[in-house]
Amino acid sequence: METTLIIGAGLTGLSCAHHLGGREYLLVEKTDHPGGIVHTTVRHTKYGPFDCDGTGHWLHLRNPAMRDLVQQLLPGGLAEYERRAVIHLAGVFTPYPFQANTYGLPRDIVLDCLLGLMRARHPEDFGLTAPAEKPRNFRECVERLFGEGISKHFMVPYNEKLLGVKLEEISATYADRFIPRPSMEDVIKGALGFSREALGYNAKFVYPRHGGISALPRALAAAIPTPPRYNTAVTAIDLATRTAALSDGTTVKFGHLLNSMPLVALLNMLGDPLPADIRAAADKLRATTVWYFDIGVRGPTPENGDHHWIYFPEREFIFYRAGSYSAVHREAAPEGCRSYYVEMSGELGGLLHRPAELRERVLADLRKAGVITADDEILFMELCSIPHAYVIFDEHYEGTRQTVLDWLAAQDILTQGRWGGWNYGGMEDALLEGKAAAEYITAQ
Repeated sequence: METTLIIGAGLTGLSCAHHLGGREYLLVEKTDHPGGIVHTTVRHTKYGPFDCDGTGHWLHLRNPAMRDLVQQLLPGGLAEYERRAVIHLAGVFTPYPFQANTYGLPRDIVLDCLLGLMRARHPEDFGLTAPAEKPRNFRECVERLFGEGISKHFMVPYNEKLLGVKLEEISATYADRFIPRPSMEDVIKGALGFSREALGYNAKFVYPRHGGISALPRALAAAIPTPPRYNTAVTAIDLATRTAALSDGTTVKFGHLLNSMPLVALLNMLGDPLPADIRAAADKLRATTVWYFDIGVRGPTPENGDHHWIYFPEREFIFYRAGSYSAVHREAAPEGCRSYYVEMSGELGGLLHRPAELRERVLADLRKAGVITADDEILFMELCSIPHAYVIFDEHYEGTRQTVLDWLAAQDILTQGRWGGWNYGGMEDALLEGKAAAEYITAQ
């Protein structure tokens, strides 16, 4: 029986190994731990340890088989939470999602949002004609869904801060399943103070009771028949001989190959020259790097410091989102302390090259929003990055990605997961894609 080579012990690779049904495999992981970006870093302070998950990693388990698997793997169980997320705009905090919760904002913004939505949903009442053609890009998509007001005040500026590009560059189908689409009734009620916070795919989520989010990949790694080979990276792949060179100096011959590292990195492993059309397609694959600070503080929790996460669409704030590990899971920080992750993307006005200034700017903006106070003791503030965090769904995305995936499939190479599949998905998606890959391999 030929060995299946699995590149990357993130959730996709671990799930594939788990579901291979006893077939021989080699799972290699370049770091010293399972999970990939699904990993808890323990930051030690004089007050005790902080669990930091590399931004928010909350589980949304809708597939019964995946929920059963996770519950079996975690003997300590899962804690369930109801989302406490807000938007900060014009000095006001309103519940998420914005489009159904404009109550409390300045009246001109509320009116702008309501009239814009009514024009978008019922253009004939305003002497307008609905566009006959489909939206050409994501900006046109959200303007038709929510109107100019909601788009102008939240949808456009927030998503441009997150992605680091203009929404005119983004496909109309971007993030379809992740955007709550409230009814007109919901929007009107939200404008009058009848909050509908429980809208959207992440209104409820679960999280391991013990061990941070690392508890899940650790448990999965412990449950598979052959543990991952850590501190081992693939350095080159020879398609002709079906062999891969590893960083430990060994070479492995494989029958099937599942990749979960970034798609662009896989293509660089295959050597040159790639077919001209594949190289041209690969060169058009784009993604945004996210920078974030893990921050630990000690002090009384201010009113605005206990939200699970906060969206910041306004340009005056350098970050697009600030979340709190400890607000969700109290055990993530020592008693009397709090922990945050603060996310940024784009060039950040050149401050990435001046980290001390970036640090002070972030702290100043958090204080301005009332998330932390001047009296809080800052215990640590670590700058980290997530390369390829958000794939750019531009006009080239669908065609170029499919061209690359079809060519790889013709070479009998599977590439799955958020990075391997060059897509946008959550942790459950990664588990499901690993399972699907295993089912494909075992059917051969």
